[in-house]
Amino acid sequence: MSVSRKNNSTSKLFKRLTKEILSPPPDLTVSEWADSYRRLSSESSAEPGQWRTDRAPYQREILDSMLDPELKKIVVMASSQVGKTEILLNAVGYHIDFDPSPILLLMPTEQLAKDFSKERLSPMIRDTPAIRNKVAESKTRDGGNTTLQKAFTGGYIALVGANAPSGLSSRPIRILLADEVDRFPVSAGTEGDPLSLAQKRTNNFYNSKEVIVSTPTVKNASRIEAEYNLGTQELWNLPCPSCGEYQPLRWQQIKFESASHACKHCGTLHNEYEWKDAKGMWVAQNPDANFRSFHLNELLSPWSPWKKVIDDFLEAKSKGPESLKVWVNTSLGESWEEEGEQLEEDELLKRAEGYEADVPSGVKILTAAVDVQDDRFEIEVVGWGAGKESWGIEYHQIFGDLNTMTPWNDLDAYLSRTWKDSQGKECGIAGACIDSGGHFTQEVYKFCAPRKSRRIFPIKGQGGQNQYIPLVNGYKEIKGLKVFLFHLGVDEGKAKVMSRLQQLETGPGFCHFPVGKGYNKSYFEGLTAEKLVTRYREGIPYNVWKQVRDRNEPIDLRVYNTAAIEILNPNLDEEFTPAQQPKKRRRKRTHSRGASI
Repeated sequence: MSVSRKNNSTSKLFKRLTKEILSPPPDLTVSEWADSYRRLSSESSAEPGQWRTDRAPYQREILDSMLDPELKKIVVMASSQVGKTEILLNAVGYHIDFDPSPILLLMPTEQLAKDFSKERLSPMIRDTPAIRNKVAESKTRDGGNTTLQKAFTGGYIALVGANAPSGLSSRPIRILLADEVDRFPVSAGTEGDPLSLAQKRTNNFYNSKEVIVSTPTVKNASRIEAEYNLGTQELWNLPCPSCGEYQPLRWQQIKFESASHACKHCGTLHNEYEWKDAKGMWVAQNPDANFRSFHLNELLSPWSPWKKVIDDFLEAKSKGPESLKVWVNTSLGESWEEEGEQLEEDELLKRAEGYEADVPSGVKILTAAVDVQDDRFEIEVVGWGAGKESWGIEYHQIFGDLNTMTPWNDLDAYLSRTWKDSQGKECGIAGACIDSGGHFTQEVYKFCAPRKSRRIFPIKGQGGQNQYIPLVNGYKEIKGLKVFLFHLGVDEGKAKVMSRLQQLETGPGFCHFPVGKGYNKSYFEGLTAEKLVTRYREGIPYNVWKQVRDRNEPIDLRVYNTAAIEILNPNLDEEFTPAQQPKKRRRKRTHSRGASI
């Protein structure tokens, strides 16, 4: 090759590299970048293919506000089905492509962070050509692409669980994305509020940005609602197709029969397509705030027809306050506030009723719960019907020295006994939960192990300061004993029990109590021995159950019974009687090639 040709090739290469590396990126907003480059993945979207912000136009200003140099924080309080996760993904994609920076994505738990990485982030990177080759290849020697950290030229994105304090320290961050903050623990271990810890990591950057997103939970303890109220409190307003007056879409103005929305000014009804076709705008209720906050509900979503939202509401209402609470959080994007005061023991005692039999009609399955004290077992048997309507069957105590076999044999005999329904049929216990958290942990394991086929399980409670832990939070096998220990989120369990106790009309979720059978004043004092109070840690509100009486075994036992019915998971709408308990599902074994036997 001649020297001139070689110099010419070198010059062309230099010009190309200069253009790619030194040329400024196109002047695009985040929404324009997404419209030009973002691709939706088939496994995470019902509408895979090219991203279109116009599909949900309320997202545009939220996305574009991320580049406002005067704005440090953006808060989004939202329902489900409005694309709040896609807002975060678009922010990540933009910064990988056009504005490389160190990014932290903070989620409630490390496991959720791993799931998000595998199910949402990695597919976006794979299917968006503009950023696919900018992220380090998976499993490279330098560890640039792992499940919880992905490197790219000029920056990286780290995914961290709010429950893992080690992931929040010694890490400079310019872009902080916090998802589902209402599920965060109040403290990351002993180090303090995880969101505050993450925010401190941004102090080294003059142009740092925080995007805080969540569905709200309980009033007065909702982190996202508190953040939203401190911001501009912006609502997406649409013009009435008749009079042109702008207004937000509100549930109170939805008419069920026609699935339409009434204008608050002229009263005219229009269907969702007429409302959603109009050009909307964000209107601030608190315009002088230092940061922008947005509220979104499911009525705005292009993916949730109003008829479905109405049907979901009617179904949730029919199932009782627990389901209605979830609907308010996830469809309206609003916090839940319990109605009325906590019930007193005398009010519950007055509700005691005479059953026509030991097992009244309506009961389809029996569960039992056992609280292990130093000198006795406290036991409650509960009957369950459609919609988890419940009937207290018997509250019983077995006294004795638990270091001897006598009380354990008596417990086995009690859990083996039956009760009669109005037809004279014998009804046995389908499953039971026994507390293993006291001084007799090993004894409980040894008692439950040979009774596993009778679905008698040891349980251990877990509390969490405003960290959501589901009532049945998985299980593990105790080595050497072949027994399964179930972990229970007792805060969630108590919230469910108290919500059901406050129901005043029979039906799904209502709690019945018999006259006698151990359900005396002392029992109801124990059932109401705890109340939910709001406390603050470093200014962060959280709810905690406070014991106001000495004995609280009855509420614990009702929580364990509630867990037992969730572990069994029977179809309570199915037609069967307690004497015909649902058969235990047989687990299939598989060969290595996947053939079922």
